[in-house]
Amino acid sequence: MRLPPDLLEWQTFPQDPEAPVSEWPSESFYGQERAREALEAALRTGGHGYLVGPSGLGKKAALFDFLKRQPPRTPPPDQLYLPLSAFEALGMKLPAGQGRGLQRAASSFLAERQLLAAYLRQMPFLQEKYRLEAQFNAQQRTLLERLAEEAKAQGFTLQQTEEGIRLSGPQEPSPDLKARLEETALALMSLAHQATEALGRLRYEWAAQYLEPRLRTLGEQYPAARPYWEALYRQLLAWSEAGEYPQDVTPWQAHLLLGATPQDPPPVVYEPLPTPARLCGRLEYRSVEGRLITYAGLIRPGALHKAQGGFLVLDAIQVWQQGSWPYLKRALKNGEVELFREESGGPKVQGLEALPMPLQTQVFLVGPHEVFHLMEHDDDFAELFRFRVEFSPVLEANPRTLRFLGSFVQSYGYTLTQGALAALYDYARRSVEHRQLLDGRLEELLTLAREAKALSQNPLVTREAVLQAIDLRDARSALSEEFFLREVREGTWNFQLQGKALGQVNGLVVLETDPPWGRPVRITARASAGREGVVSIDREAGLTGQVFHKAALTLEGYLRGHYAEVGALAVTVSVVFEQNYGHIEGDSAGLAELLAVLSAIGGFSLRQDLAVTGAVDQLGNVLAVGGVTPKVEGFYRICQAVGLTGSQGVVLPKANLINLTLSEEVLQAVKAGQFHIYAVSQVDEALELFTGLKKGFRGAHERVRAALEEFQKLEDGEEEPEEPKP
Repeated sequence: MRLPPDLLEWQTFPQDPEAPVSEWPSESFYGQERAREALEAALRTGGHGYLVGPSGLGKKAALFDFLKRQPPRTPPPDQLYLPLSAFEALGMKLPAGQGRGLQRAASSFLAERQLLAAYLRQMPFLQEKYRLEAQFNAQQRTLLERLAEEAKAQGFTLQQTEEGIRLSGPQEPSPDLKARLEETALALMSLAHQATEALGRLRYEWAAQYLEPRLRTLGEQYPAARPYWEALYRQLLAWSEAGEYPQDVTPWQAHLLLGATPQDPPPVVYEPLPTPARLCGRLEYRSVEGRLITYAGLIRPGALHKAQGGFLVLDAIQVWQQGSWPYLKRALKNGEVELFREESGGPKVQGLEALPMPLQTQVFLVGPHEVFHLMEHDDDFAELFRFRVEFSPVLEANPRTLRFLGSFVQSYGYTLTQGALAALYDYARRSVEHRQLLDGRLEELLTLAREAKALSQNPLVTREAVLQAIDLRDARSALSEEFFLREVREGTWNFQLQGKALGQVNGLVVLETDPPWGRPVRITARASAGREGVVSIDREAGLTGQVFHKAALTLEGYLRGHYAEVGALAVTVSVVFEQNYGHIEGDSAGLAELLAVLSAIGGFSLRQDLAVTGAVDQLGNVLAVGGVTPKVEGFYRICQAVGLTGSQGVVLPKANLINLTLSEEVLQAVKAGQFHIYAVSQVDEALELFTGLKKGFRGAHERVRAALEEFQKLEDGEEEPEEPKP
């Protein structure tokens, strides 16, 4: 029952702790084979996945390494936005390297406006222009001559000025002549407009004749961009028809958003802050003469654009917090990227409608379980992200893992001794409180190695430096514990660590801190005749959780099962965690509460130099609990603070032996016989240890049974109860 020191030994001691660690090739996804297989399946099918596990496991680093090791695939495409009008742009993808060719072709096509201007100044066109103008001039002369003859017949002269035509004579023209004058003026204006339109049509037809061969060629070279070529063709014709060609045609240029070469590998893009604009791209504006303008060339790419043809890695928590999840799932469902439009409180600006860009990429979300639990409530998440890539929080503790840990840490430039590696290895095992497992949060070990390197006095990181770094870590978090120990010495906290007491036991709890600190808690019980069973004062005060409530009901089940021959239990037992003012949760104090209850009912005292932890079931089995190492060390610190007696120790479940990773100080105290560790698997073993009472006549159970019978008689009104004997 009392554990010998050799069963408590768990640390790793290399044969030559000062020797440097040998070089071993680093293994990607070591201990995470399940995650690697899931990623391989995702890549085979092209599906999206999500990497889930606690922070610090190196999920993103492993994913980046895995993706970059993939065999070459089709290079990423060129992405362009092509203006179809002043208010619309077409998103288009081309094979790698073709985007710049299209951009040059577009610039060359737009440059035709200068050649068109020269072309329309050549003699063939001018002859047609002069002929057309002569026709309209002849019609104008005919109208003027007719009006002049009519005016002369009435004694007036027709005069032409810059303002138009007017009549000059000795008197006011007759109404009919005035009407003819107005009619002729309107006819002349109509002829001038017709002449302008006819000249515009002439320029349009000659420009179309000139541009059509080029349009056909471009359509054959880049058929996917035909809407853009036709838009440029129409705009060039419009400029030709107007007879005015702008100098700046930037808004009509093809905008190469992202270009690639045929030799480029598929991109692996990580966006640390995936706001909707940074995820989907955005449209910028420029101020020109006091007004805001925009065009296709001001479109800026988002992470989805940058990851085309490759992979996009996002932090799930950031996607959720930045409000980008609706935009991401819409892009993946529709297979296209829509630019994010940010609503502003400023003046309304005529925007550009950018048509969606076709999307082809694989997205991997990375995060803890809590975030994905939120996302999994969305049916679209389950439909889109079908590959769960789960990382184990722990690794198997074995020689191969020890070598891997050494190669991993040294790959970051930290040269270790064998002793330093063993200290890191043991720290990782102690972090998860398991002798055969170690903490998979490799980034935490890297941080510890970095701290040890800063403390080391030579190029090698030594065991002493690692242990010093661990001590400094603990010291940084020990302020509240130091205050607690001082208050224990001052008597503020009331603990009894020697002798025996009735209905009182030292339980053990763990504070939810980092690192966790274990502390004893004084649990007391008082029994009397009644029908209320076990009453938890903490539960009645609303200071407990559901698991604690379950443990309390389990105690009642144990009592009913073990003392069924007494009949219905006629007892009321109040149990309380003394000096507790916070929330209590869990069942690890079940054994301690049961011992206090049995002591209060049976009237036998319990040892106060022992503390106990463990859950119990209704059959009397002692079950494993969490946090046994900090609990043991917490009670040791209390005993050390008030003075070790040599008899003090901790009772814990036998099933928790594999979880004991005690500090060197506690191990030395056990070896010196100043502190003791006991392991039990049954309630009866703990009873015998705490009371010294053997099974059988006048044993602990017999005393409890006798007391219950007395309580039963009292409840039935048969006799007065006797005072329990200690």
